[in-house]
Amino acid sequence: MKKDWAKDFYKMQYEFIGNYGKDFYEVSAVEILSQIGKPIENLLELGSADGSLSRALSNKVSHITTVELVDNLVEKAKEVNPVNINAINGDFLEIDLQNTYDAIIYIDGFGLGDDSAQLNLLKNIKQWLKKDGCGLIDIYQPEHWKKADKIEMYVDPKNMPNIKRRYTYDYKNDVMIDTWWREGEEETKQSQYLKCYTLKEIKDMFEAAGLQIIEYFTNGAMDYETMTYTEDASSEKCMSYRIKVVRS
Repeated sequence: MKKDWAKDFYKMQYEFIGNYGKDFYEVSAVEILSQIGKPIENLLELGSADGSLSRALSNKVSHITTVELVDNLVEKAKEVNPVNINAINGDFLEIDLQNTYDAIIYIDGFGLGDDSAQLNLLKNIKQWLKKDGCGLIDIYQPEHWKKADKIEMYVDPKNMPNIKRRYTYDYKNDVMIDTWWREGEEETKQSQYLKCYTLKEIKDMFEAAGLQIIEYFTNGAMDYETMTYTEDASSEKCMSYRIKVVRS
């Protein structure tokens, strides 16, 4: 698996698509708060991009800390964040955070690096969680991404008719590879590499980190033959699933 790809890929991705709009994040925030299931005072978001999701959460959470690798996205966040969001530029696989949090969220991005990197991050998450806190983490599901192997498409044919992506799957390492480029400029392409896990595999890893899965939520699925998206899918067919964890 290629290393040190994340900063270049996420910078390119944001340059192509920006954020998804306020309504998208408002809906996501409502869902996240419902899944947390109780009022919280402070929250940590890992991989926060330009901070749009945390801003949508900021009316319901007193204090939010975000950690994002791409420096210019952190600067964008700081320009518009309310005062109750502390945006940090750093690598959350290495960062040393001294505070503990009622909730930690890592939405759409888990799987950077090998199993040992994932395990170290999970051990850090345990340390960052308060004793009665919980985490929400999205995990890519391997069976879906095996079906996406070698699929090529436009990211958004209507709004971005010149931006393409290609999915490939590394069967040996269970890694989904997502490559983006501007049509006619394939030499500038960038890829993300995310390790995929079954629910059983991720349960074992979380237990090794001292975390317990107490609930999970499936996300949607794409049918690549008809190119149609289904909002609700089973745990065997979904693109990803969200797990809710607490300290063991």
